[in-house]
Amino acid sequence: MHAGKLVRVDSSNVRSSYLHGSIVTSRRLIGFCIRSSSKTILY
Repeated sequence: MHAGKLVRVDSSNVRSSYLHGSIVTSRRLIGFCIRSSSKTILY
């Protein structure tokens, strides 16, 4: 019983951390794409 509860909590924590990481990486990629596109447009 306790093991199942611990597994559920761990899975939820992993999901939240994974979502946060994916959001951060997506923001970095979007920012990089915007910078590259702006450079190409300016030059």
